[in-house]
Amino acid sequence: MVESLRTSRAGLTNMKLKLLVAFVLTLGCLVAAVAYSSASFDGTNPPHAVDTDGKTIPESSATQPDKPIILSKDIGNNTDPDNKYGELKPEAAFDHAKHNTDLKHTLDGATLTACVECHHTEQPSAPAGRPYLKTFNPKRTEILTTAQLETSKEPVKDCRTCHFQKSTAATDEYPPKSVMYPREIAKQMGTRESGDLDNQTAYHARCIKCHERAMKRDATLKAPFQRCDDCHLPKGTSPTPSASPATATPSPAS
Repeated sequence: MVESLRTSRAGLTNMKLKLLVAFVLTLGCLVAAVAYSSASFDGTNPPHAVDTDGKTIPESSATQPDKPIILSKDIGNNTDPDNKYGELKPEAAFDHAKHNTDLKHTLDGATLTACVECHHTEQPSAPAGRPYLKTFNPKRTEILTTAQLETSKEPVKDCRTCHFQKSTAATDEYPPKSVMYPREIAKQMGTRESGDLDNQTAYHARCIKCHERAMKRDATLKAPFQRCDDCHLPKGTSPTPSASPATATPSPAS
């Protein structure tokens, strides 16, 4: 009788221990899930880009940034071949106002740079000569302009919605598959196709090509493109706040 009681108590204790372990494991999974869902893989935690005042640039927005943007704040260790360079220098921050309201900072010096030159998904369909553009925002019934953004209030997605960062680790829930490098783009750049058109490649293809053309037109422009350290800080170096560029004053959108 006594032995049977001991066995029963031992079984009850083991069951309680198993239930406690199961509870702890379940709680751990829930905590991990909350932490996982609160982190942004697209670059807000940690931020992929901030303005020159340190404000995080959201993944999508219906408002044009009013300050220049410092990209590559979360640049990975394998995004440059020599593993030397990190985020952009403050003086190399991208200024929307300077590019779409100042003719001096345009490709031909005569035509303002269109928003869709970079935000190419924000138009109803592919423009003439660019049939390789396949993805478009179905809610954007007109080509994106500053005026259209103001009236439509339709958010503009950031580049990393499609062009993922090369160093982003894949998970079951988040496979960072980038769009493929179109043959037409490779021909334009005089290079070979290189597989995924990731975030780094997209930025460099757009920025370098535009700066190269602008410098040929006007050699006095400060639009460097030949060296990595023209734009990038050495890895591990923090930008100097006083080096932040002044923001161009936007002209009224037409």
